[in-house]
Amino acid sequence: MIPVNVPSTAMNPGPASPTFPSSGQILIRRIRLIAAMAVSALIFWYFGWWVASPPDPGSAVALILIDQGVVTMAELLALAAVVSGLAVAICGADSAERGPLAVAVGLATLAARAGQMDKLVLYRLTTLSTGPGAESAYPTFALIAETWLWLALIGVGLVVGRWVDSWFKPVAMPTPLSPQADPGAEIRNGAGTLILTASISWVLLSYLVGGTQYPIEKGQLYFGVAAAFLLGSLIANMLFQMQTRVMLLIVVALVASSAYIYAGPPDELLHAARSIGAYVTLAPMARPLPIEYAALGAIGILIEKDVMGLLGTLVGVAPAEQAD
Repeated sequence: MIPVNVPSTAMNPGPASPTFPSSGQILIRRIRLIAAMAVSALIFWYFGWWVASPPDPGSAVALILIDQGVVTMAELLALAAVVSGLAVAICGADSAERGPLAVAVGLATLAARAGQMDKLVLYRLTTLSTGPGAESAYPTFALIAETWLWLALIGVGLVVGRWVDSWFKPVAMPTPLSPQADPGAEIRNGAGTLILTASISWVLLSYLVGGTQYPIEKGQLYFGVAAAFLLGSLIANMLFQMQTRVMLLIVVALVASSAYIYAGPPDELLHAARSIGAYVTLAPMARPLPIEYAALGAIGILIEKDVMGLLGTLVGVAPAEQAD
């Protein structure tokens, strides 16, 4: 018999190379993503407003204005579970992070129907009782706590999203840690990403949301908050290559908390404005509402991977090269 030379690669095939979606599949995924976000926006535009509408239609959406805050939060939690599950079901497999993104888009849509922070302060100035023990019109720590609550609501979307995403594929068993792996690498990358994202977002926020001499523009504020956290996470992830984006939601809470403490109006100014019925001009960093900080900051962070892919496509970088 004549020997046949068989390539060694055929006898011992190596690991299968990763497959990347075609242009048509990418287009379908983007259409499904837009459809999922549109469904979330519609649900929160109608049902979210019915649940969390402020007592004064000209005021802002804020939990500190709602008497039955626990009941309202429970109803919003149910809405968040519904929209996050629907978003992952529409987007398909490997789309667990679309759950929190859908909740963030819904909350941003809900906040767009009402007023801004200056209307909230004005409403509290005219409705709260006066006196030494009167509640502040700009309750700093209540606003900080509300920001964390909105972010926790967005985090629920990740839990529901992973649960729905598990329907598309079997649950993979965790692989043991390799002895050569560095257990502290992920911690160092995470800490560096958090610090760099927070620093860049803080600097950009101070310039993008407007100046004290200008009125509050909702469109500019929405763009400024989302763009600040998007660029911050984009630059940080280029340097540190952090795998998950949801952990960066902590940055939104830290930046918002620092902004309310640092840039909030002093109590003396609020008391003087209450006594004469004057309008209080807020500093730029103190103008976003807690729901706006949480929703728009989460949107900027969660779409960072999509924007990175889009930028790579614009400069001619293929998905395989982006993975490398």
